[in-house]
Amino acid sequence: MQLSVVRWVPFFVLGVACSMDPAAVPGAASDPTENVGSATSAVINGSLDTAHPAVVALILAQGNQGGLCSGTIVKKDVQRGIGWVATAAHCVDVPPAIVVQAQDFSSPNAVRYSVIDYEADPRYSPQRLTYDFAMVRIAGVDASTPVIPLTSAPDGVVARQTSVTSVGFGRTSLVEPTSPDDQNTQRRMVTKTVDEVTATRLGYDMRTQGICQGDSGGPVLVGSGSNQRVVGIHSYVQGDCDGRGYSGRVTAALDFYEQELNKALPTDSCDLCEKIASSGTQECAAMSASCLADKDCRGYYECLSSGKSATSCFAQYPLAEGPFYAAANCVCGRACADQCKGSSSCRSVPKCGYKMDAGECRTCVEASCCQEQTDCAADGQCYVCLKDGDADPACSTNAARKKLAACATSSCKTECADSGIQGVGDEAAPEDEAAAPGTTTRTTTTTGCATASGASSSSALALVLGALVMAGARRRRSA
Repeated sequence: MQLSVVRWVPFFVLGVACSMDPAAVPGAASDPTENVGSATSAVINGSLDTAHPAVVALILAQGNQGGLCSGTIVKKDVQRGIGWVATAAHCVDVPPAIVVQAQDFSSPNAVRYSVIDYEADPRYSPQRLTYDFAMVRIAGVDASTPVIPLTSAPDGVVARQTSVTSVGFGRTSLVEPTSPDDQNTQRRMVTKTVDEVTATRLGYDMRTQGICQGDSGGPVLVGSGSNQRVVGIHSYVQGDCDGRGYSGRVTAALDFYEQELNKALPTDSCDLCEKIASSGTQECAAMSASCLADKDCRGYYECLSSGKSATSCFAQYPLAEGPFYAAANCVCGRACADQCKGSSSCRSVPKCGYKMDAGECRTCVEASCCQEQTDCAADGQCYVCLKDGDADPACSTNAARKKLAACATSSCKTECADSGIQGVGDEAAPEDEAAAPGTTTRTTTTTGCATASGASSSSALALVLGALVMAGARRRRSA
């Protein structure tokens, strides 16, 4: 992990790095002989980190530009599904789009959290890089979400005596990456001894190892195991990632952090429910991850996002359309059906996962067999059976289809007598294709995500796939 290629810069640099006047930063070297950033300096060496899963990547976004910072989950409210991430103030100059928990944030198995809101320390000075502290609240945490708490006062840090561990997702080479394949996406760590301690910051020599672009907002840790605490927040560096590094001292911001940790929780709403359900390992996030991991479901998504019609994509990936739209419509049809009832984003989503022909049968099935129909629509084969009138012989043995038929026979025998829904394999009435989910698509060019008519535009699937696009397309210039 290393620092910036600019004389003095924050760790996060978007696009072109902005140089800073050394005299504007406390402790900056004014004597040219103190400039330790040189081409002959040793590469700052870090090691892969597997011990601090609470250290997360913050993917930042502004239009089509992206950036990267690091942070630490310092608190969680499992009952509400809300977590708190401590990071640097300059990391929220560009709004954080998503927070990723993983040893490698580009991994399909990474856990992703939506951002609820964020706040920078009001004392933060971008000119002097003082009080470089911020808090980001995230949605979707659960009992498994890792946490490393903030320190209390006193923090016990003593110059030239205290060994600390710095963790982050920053660069691993002094040489600027020339392609996405050369850029680090993994969490790394270095251990050093603090040699400068003031009331507001911690400093250390980085001539042999240290932090760099992408590590901004990451933690300086003391202790081990359950006693480990965050005592510093990575802020800025001197030299070409091989001079001196500085982190804000958490005890200088305890009032700010305590205020943020105890701030009133957001009011329940459709938007909040959607963010929670679509994040972490919650229901809709799990469905999206399952689709992402399935080659056909991912292929169907890529087919839609390439501009092809839903009909064409269904012909190519028939068993993927049901699971795809089940994930895309999960918020409206499953996790947040009550909170989002009547919302504009859910208005055209099928009530029970699939829209049958209008009539008494549909009314009865949606009232008495909604769960069975929802489960059928989420099953690739069962969805095909509904769409094609049980033309495929496999419909007669599909468990989800048989359960729906049994429910319709038991609860809607009269209403569905002529529909074909009761008898698996029987000829069914034609589907209302115009109303069926997936008949039209809308592609958003900024992220490459496609959503179907009737799918929530900010669905879990869009969140997961959009995050991957954002993570893979531009490898953030950050520190």
